[in-house]
Amino acid sequence: MNVFAYVYKDGLYLNITNRCMMACPYCMKNKWKNDFRGNDLRLEREPTAKETVEAIENNGGAKKYKEIIFCGYGDALARLETVKEVASWIKGQGCKTRLNTAGLANRFYGRNILPELEGHIDAISISLNGTNPKEHDEINKPMFGKESFEEILKFVSEAKKYIPSVTITAVGFDFLDVSKVEQIAKTLGVNFRQRKYEE
Repeated sequence: MNVFAYVYKDGLYLNITNRCMMACPYCMKNKWKNDFRGNDLRLEREPTAKETVEAIENNGGAKKYKEIIFCGYGDALARLETVKEVASWIKGQGCKTRLNTAGLANRFYGRNILPELEGHIDAISISLNGTNPKEHDEINKPMFGKESFEEILKFVSEAKKYIPSVTITAVGFDFLDVSKVEQIAKTLGVNFRQRKYEE
């Protein structure tokens, strides 16, 4: 059964794709076999915007939650048009939106997509598990190789122009100097949050 929306803490998370611009060996969809706290997030097919809205309503409606987050076992920006349509509906309900991403959507589409998110997305969290191109490539296996690191930094800088809250996140791996990632966030003038890796 496809799970298009699931509740975690005080947010409702939207699982609209399993596609991603990275192939991280540590990704929970590999480690946990797509199971996240009782929800099988493996999709047999991707939901339409209408089905995603229905999933929100079936979980009590948008106003029930502190925020609605585009975050499943893939990068939601692989489905940009669906994100825009659903986020527009959520904003119409007077609710907050957040999107978690690998930060490679501009390279993926070959254009700057961030202006298209203006007014739709209130906060964006951009994963940066690496402190330089070589390390980032080795840890995350991004589809654009070593060029991905600089692409993400450019994406972060551009995101500040269109999205009110921008945060770089990093997983607290023993092999990653998270303090250096935090310094990158500070240099770029955005927020930073360390994430706990759950085995």
